[in-house]
Amino acid sequence: MTTTLYDPSHLFPVRFAKAFTTSTYHFTAPNIDHVLLDDKALRVSRVASGFSRKIVTCPAGTPGPQAWEAIYPKDSYKPSASPRGGFSFYLAGPPASDSTTDFSFFAAAREVLFSYAVKFEHGFLFNKGGKLPGPCTLRLYSSPSFTSLRRCRRHLDGGADEEVACRCSGGRQEDRDRCFSLRLMWRADGAGEIYAYLPNVPENDVLLSIPGTVKDTSFGWSIARGSFFFAPGRWTVVAQRVKLNDVGSANGELELFVDGVSTIKASGLVISTHLDTCVRGAQMQTFFGGGSPDWASPQDQRAYFADISGAMLS
Repeated sequence: MTTTLYDPSHLFPVRFAKAFTTSTYHFTAPNIDHVLLDDKALRVSRVASGFSRKIVTCPAGTPGPQAWEAIYPKDSYKPSASPRGGFSFYLAGPPASDSTTDFSFFAAAREVLFSYAVKFEHGFLFNKGGKLPGPCTLRLYSSPSFTSLRRCRRHLDGGADEEVACRCSGGRQEDRDRCFSLRLMWRADGAGEIYAYLPNVPENDVLLSIPGTVKDTSFGWSIARGSFFFAPGRWTVVAQRVKLNDVGSANGELELFVDGVSTIKASGLVISTHLDTCVRGAQMQTFFGGGSPDWASPQDQRAYFADISGAMLS
């Protein structure tokens, strides 16, 4: 068992049907698959070039967790700028393990949990803000049947509709109703939020009832900004629960647990507007920005991402 400076049970703050984790902690639940922190095991795709993403032990020289190290050089911001800082890729999770399918872990679920532990190094300067990983989805071409789930599997492995899933970022407007993205974000002083690309429908204005929420349909919703804070030098465990709505009904749900505590919760949402939608996995992005140099990292600095985990709830 790996010694950590946080409670690994916070990775799974709700009941689940099946889960996976890269944590080496010995969970008592029988339905958790332990997988390596490895691109092949986690079905990583669309890895952006020019970024450093080493696997390190954190803290170095200790029995701490294996983690992906994100390096943010001084003056780095947004993935297309130079120097490049952070990393950017997509993670599907391991294949479903039943003998008749090879689906992505998340593809057959209507309600999922995605979690990880993150640590910003001592002395980390947050500046105006930056992005952190979170779950995302895509739309298929037919109803959510066995056939469409097989398509989902293929698209997760690099099929044409993966392009649609990647459009829910960067302020893109095309096909915005065919995908969602629920990355997290840090703001000045480490203030946290859910940074959400959701369908632009009036039902989602219910989010404005949550303190600290800002609606920006050109970019993402800033949900509950400042409802929690990241602190340099310590691990924070974040776990996002996403329940897709029934198409035609505003009954989708979002919930964010921070260190095991439900911190942001919203219901009555339209997350999907199409029958042929499945959860793609996670958009594993981190960088400073914002799209202008005033968002840039003020110094060379690092953050660490460990114990990547996911669960099917229903």
